[in-house]
Amino acid sequence: MKSQLLVCTVLAFVLPLPAIAQGGTQDPEAGRPRVLISGKVVLSDGTPLPSSAAVDTVCKGQKRIAAHTDSQGRFNFTIGEMNSMTEAIGGGFEDASIAAREGMSVGNTPNVTHNLREWRACGVTAELPGFTSEVVELMQRTGDEGGNIGLVTLHRSTRVEGLTISPTSAAAPDSAKKAFDRGLDQEKNAKWDAAAKSFQKAIQVYPRYAVAWLELGRVQVMQKDLSEAKHSFQQSVAADPNYQNPYLGLMQIAVQEQNWQVLVDVTAKIIGLNPGGSPEVWFYNGVANYNLGKLAEAEKSAQQGLKLDTAHHFPKLEYLLGIVFEEQHDYAAANEHMQAYLHLASSPQDVAAAQKELAEIAKFQPKSAANSKN
Repeated sequence: MKSQLLVCTVLAFVLPLPAIAQGGTQDPEAGRPRVLISGKVVLSDGTPLPSSAAVDTVCKGQKRIAAHTDSQGRFNFTIGEMNSMTEAIGGGFEDASIAAREGMSVGNTPNVTHNLREWRACGVTAELPGFTSEVVELMQRTGDEGGNIGLVTLHRSTRVEGLTISPTSAAAPDSAKKAFDRGLDQEKNAKWDAAAKSFQKAIQVYPRYAVAWLELGRVQVMQKDLSEAKHSFQQSVAADPNYQNPYLGLMQIAVQEQNWQVLVDVTAKIIGLNPGGSPEVWFYNGVANYNLGKLAEAEKSAQQGLKLDTAHHFPKLEYLLGIVFEEQHDYAAANEHMQAYLHLASSPQDVAAAQKELAEIAKFQPKSAANSKN
């Protein structure tokens, strides 16, 4: 069978959307209902968040980045409307998805816009390198019109060897810290130009300010300047090579640019710092290896990701394993993992992609079984 490569399309990035009010409302343009959700991410030990955390919805086993916290851990997002970075900034990044087999999309996120009636069956979690999150069930914390779900608690992971807090921050002069804090407030309110200037001022005062370089890179992504964003993330790494967050920024740019070798290298670095970390990092390491024709490495990464993803928040790992085994002519294993992905898939597009792959696998599976008996 001719090997066909996974192709990563545009990837949602890591900044909070502009603040919105609480409660339910009506979309004035499309006339469809919307539900507004808010809350706060906290650490179980009571210390402040080291950086902005991603807030995810988990629906039918699939995860979607819905928002990012501000510097105080607060977040809010809308269910029932297109809530992607494309809409928020007028073009650019969209939600992450993976396409394969003639470009068919098999994105990792449920489309809550099309399933508004089922939104209360979803959960909410937070993501931050070095921490694990509880799952808040919306059914238990909200009414029919949404509202504040309270606290989402993160717990420190004892297995993390790399750092999620850069010690360079402690050495920053007060003037640099003030400029940095001002930039965070401007970033929270989507004042990208002003935030960039504040972070640049902090860096001018203190060039080794790793977290300021990180936040500058995030702002530059929102300004759609990937070249400068990449430079800022690289400067953050140079200031503190053990600080994990800038590697995540470089990972996401590599996905956007479909630069598979860079993606292998940067995800390997993240894994080296935190082997027990995010299944998503293992997934992208597997995707990159698959696209480089390294099937054994891709299989290993996907398997490790599945071991970590015990709650099935990242079902695309099953899809990746399915096509890896298909390429390796292990059709029984390919069928098993593609069936698992089909069970977890929620959107019609994902279901159709899985069914198409299963039909392809079925063409070879009987022949493979017969050959194994001879």
